[in-house]
Amino acid sequence: MLTWGSAGHKMQGPSAEPRSGLIPRYVHHLHPTLPAGTYWVDPNLGCSSDTIEVSCNFTHGGQTCLKPITASKVEFAISRVQMNFLHLLSSEVTQHITIHCLNMTVWQEGTGQTPAKQAVRFRAWNGQIFEAGGQFRPEVSMDGCKIQDGRWHQTLFTFRTQEPQQLPIVSVDNLPPASSGKQYRLEVGPACFL
Repeated sequence: MLTWGSAGHKMQGPSAEPRSGLIPRYVHHLHPTLPAGTYWVDPNLGCSSDTIEVSCNFTHGGQTCLKPITASKVEFAISRVQMNFLHLLSSEVTQHITIHCLNMTVWQEGTGQTPAKQAVRFRAWNGQIFEAGGQFRPEVSMDGCKIQDGRWHQTLFTFRTQEPQQLPIVSVDNLPPASSGKQYRLEVGPACFL
C-alpha cells in the first residue's frame, strides 16, 4: 500500500482491495519507480465504494487508462461523478477504436474524396460528434474497410484531444447493417487520460 500527500490518501496496487486514491499521474510524481499495472483509484477522493479500476501506465507519465466493459462495446464502468473528476484532473486523452469488416465500407475521406454518406459517426462523452467531413474528426491511420474482396480488413480510428471531456467515445452510429457476406466487429480500446 502506498501513502502520499498531507491528507494521507492511499492507493492499493495490483490485485488489492479498493482504497481511496487519486490518479496515476499524481502518484507517478511521488513514486516514479512504481510498476505499471491495474490499480483502484478514486478521482473525487470520496468514499471507497465508488473507486474505479484502471490500468496505470507509468512509462507514459502516469496515464490513467479506463478499459471498456468488453472490447466489443463502447461501455465503461464509471459513474458520471467519477468521470467528471477524471476529466478535471486530466489535460489530454487518447482512445483507439478498430472496426474489423468484411465487404463493408465504414469510412471514406481524403484529399479529393467526398465523405461516404454511410460513414460511421462517433458520439463523444460530452455529446459531440466525430465524423467524416465534420468539425471533429478522428485520425484514420488505415482504412482497409474500403477494400471489398471477400476478406476481412480493418479501419483504425484514433481519438486524441486536449479537451478531456470529449472522451471516451460512448456510441458508434451509422454502422451499416450486417447481411449475407457483409459483417463488422468493433474493437474498443481504453480511454487513456494524462
